[in-house]
Amino acid sequence: MSDVGSARRAKDELKAKISGEPWCVGIGVEREDGVGFIVRVSIRSGGADAARAVIPARIGGVLIKVIENDP
Repeated sequence: MSDVGSARRAKDELKAKISGEPWCVGIGVEREDGVGFIVRVSIRSGGADAARAVIPARIGGVLIKVIENDP
């Protein structure tokens, strides 16, 4: 299980990498039962392919969850 400090570091690393991308809506840290803290990345509808090519599944043991917004 990941702790909040690790999740925040992963969020900052990811934010520096993708915050300027046109498909990126927002990045945040949230608690998920059974997993600990995760990084949630919200993307624009239709940007899933581009996002998944850049966003890793994990950063240092912290799960990255990609959520596509509705159009």
